[in-house]
Amino acid sequence: MMSTALPTSYGLHVFPLSRAWDAGAATWTLEQRVNFANDTDINLIASQGKANQSKSDKGPDTWLPPNAAFHCDYATRYLTVAAKYQLAVTSGDVLAARNSCS
Repeated sequence: MMSTALPTSYGLHVFPLSRAWDAGAATWTLEQRVNFANDTDINLIASQGKANQSKSDKGPDTWLPPNAAFHCDYATRYLTVAAKYQLAVTSGDVLAARNSCS
């Protein structure tokens, strides 16, 4: 049987799961963690496999999408996810967002 899935399409967490854990998710219930991990409204987006691998658990302070036109949208989304889930962000993340959107 042939798969119809695209081999280079992956779900990329804008706010990485491991980073979320360190930023406050460690105290969440299992239900909260599942909701965060599966939040297709703002936290989970389709990406190329290569981009997903290069991003790993980085925030906007150390990684932005290869497409520079998407830097501001991505950084803004990252901060939106952090606000929605009350996750801590670094000053580097905030600075990267400001620089990306100026």
